[in-house]
Amino acid sequence: MHHVILAQSSSLDGALSQGLGIIAKFLYIIAVIVIAHGGWQVRSGNADMGKMSIVGGLLLGLSVLIAQALFSAGGMPTISVGQ
Repeated sequence: MHHVILAQSSSLDGALSQGLGIIAKFLYIIAVIVIAHGGWQVRSGNADMGKMSIVGGLLLGLSVLIAQALFSAGGMPTISVGQ
């Protein structure tokens, strides 16, 4: 009975990892768009909004790495962005 539960748990971890990987890839695209928008804001003379957009985009891009480090520290399965 324990083998069946472990097999289901393993497939659930794999599915969760795949789902988080898709979210991470989408998040990187959003981060690039936000950083580009920040650069456009700086160029058009709105430096304060541009800086906030660039910092926000960097935080979006780094959030995946921060979450992966926290998952690894807690012993949870990590996300596989590279696959």
